[in-house]
Formats: sequence, structure tokens, C-alpha cells
Amino acid sequence: MNDHRSFFACLLLLAVVLFPARALAQSMEKIKIVYASRGLPFFSAFVAKEMNFYAKQGLDVELVQVAPRIAITALATNQVDYSMNIGSTMRAAMRGLPVRAVASSTVAPFFALVSKEKSVQDLRGKLLGVTDPGGTNYQVTKLILQHYGLVPLKDVQLLTIGEEKVILEALLSGRIAGAAISPPWPFEAERQGFKILVKAADILQFPFVGPTAHLDKIKNQREQVKRVIRAEIEALRFIRERRQESIDMIARLFKMDKDIAQRSYDFTASFFSKDARIQPEAVKRLIALEREAGNIKEDVDVSAVADLSLVDEAVRQSPAGR
Repeated sequence: MNDHRSFFACLLLLAVVLFPARALAQSMEKIKIVYASRGLPFFSAFVAKEMNFYAKQGLDVELVQVAPRIAITALATNQVDYSMNIGSTMRAAMRGLPVRAVASSTVAPFFALVSKEKSVQDLRGKLLGVTDPGGTNYQVTKLILQHYGLVPLKDVQLLTIGEEKVILEALLSGRIAGAAISPPWPFEAERQGFKILVKAADILQFPFVGPTAHLDKIKNQREQVKRVIRAEIEALRFIRERRQESIDMIARLFKMDKDIAQRSYDFTASFFSKDARIQPEAVKRLIALEREAGNIKEDVDVSAVADLSLVDEAVRQSPAGR
């Protein structure tokens, strides 16, 4: 009799332990989020996954690295749920694609232009590496050159190479004379005798990374979008408030030594947004830059590029915001 009671007690315990976990797993929504490169600019998405901030919002997230051009096509055709490539997405929205930025993870580009030349002007006649035509890295490289009086593709040639780690390898081999790359790669380059000529954030201020979505997603799955934003806000708070844990995570995720991880964190920490809100003036600057570059003919309203209401809704309707 006691054996039977013990057996049923074990079954009851298993039911209590296993069934809630199974129910939780079944209730998690699977979504796919794409990002451009495995590096510091997209750190908040990795933090949200590593620290279970997505899971806390009932989201089972797959992070997938995709080139910006492919990411835009995938987002615009609903092949992925979200893209963290906010710059590329906003530029696509300016051209009429049905996509919008919904939050901003960063307030300025992380790129630093590195070279063995003494100044940006000394890059005249040289070859620079970029990740992907049409991506933010490509656009920022052009804007830096223009800021210093150089004409991209005339005074300085741009070579599409791909991921920033491969760009660093091209720098070290002498294949290219410089590149705008994000941490940790500028510091790795410094170890090999290269210099940081300019930080992009010193001359450019506009959203660099952040969640973006298709208009259908925003209209039909607005609650899910807000849960993604809440996870992003938690990740941003973690990065800004928990320095040492962030440095340790950077070292582990991106396979850096602690010194490079610390320098990378200190270089970028102030560029992460405090609240994930998209600043209208920053979007207007990006629109103006696109017009000046001849990429769009007419002025574009901010609402055609970004949904500014979602972050406020996400905060207001969250348990902490009530």
C-alpha cells in the first residue's frame, strides 16, 4: 500500500514540475530577429536573449545574422519578424517600403575610422573597406569622407568586403588602407599599428541600431511588438547599469580578452539609449542626409519612417509602468 502511495506521489510531483514547464514552452511565441553583424552595435539583442528578457515577455527568439540588403527584403516580405538594422530600415521606408522603426537602441553610430594614414584627407586615392552597399556602415563611411571634403567613389574608392572581422583582416593584410569599423575591431587594429582617425559619433548623431518591423506586424500584432520593446528596454538598462557584467558578457560572447572588452564597453556605453525612444529630430537629420545625398527626391515625414508611439505604449502598459 505504501509503495502505491509513493508511486502516485511521485506521479503527482512529476505533474506539478513538468506540466507548467510544458505549458510555458507551448505558450512562448517563436520569432526571428535579424541583425547585421556579431558585434557591439547589436549587443542589446544578445543581452535580451542571454538574460532571458525575451523569455520574460513570452518570446522564444532566434537571432540570425543577415546582410542589411537581404534583411530589408526579408522584413519587407514578412520572412522575418524584426530587424535590428534601424538605419537600413528607415532608409527603405523613405523609399516607400512598408516597414517602420519602432524603438532606438543607440543614439549614434559606433564606428571609428581606422588607418595608418595621418589624417582623413590622406586617404585620397586610397581604398576603404565597407560591409555592405546600402547598409549603415557604407552610408557612415561616405558621410565621414564628405565631412572632411572628400568625394566618395571619386577621391576614395569603397570596396565591399562583408563582416567587420573580415574587414580587419583586409586592413592587416594591406588590401585596404582604412575602414570605419565598430568595437572591438578598432582596438584590435590599434594593437597592429593602426590609428583611430575619427569617431563617427563626433560628427554624426542618428539612430544606429534598434527594433524595426513590417507595417502588418505593427497593425496586427501590436502587443507582440511592445513585448519586444520591453525586452529591449530591460537589456539597455542592464548594459548601462551593470558595467562589469556587461564587460564579462562582451568578452564571452564576442571572444575578446578582458582589456579589449573593457575598452569596447567604455567606448560604446554612452551611445546606448536610456529609454529606447526614437527622437524625431534624429530621424529628421537622417532624412535630410538622404535628401542631400540624392537618395530621395522629396521630404519624408517622420511618421512614414518610424512609429513614435510604441515605446510610450510599451512602458505605460508594462507592470512597472502602471
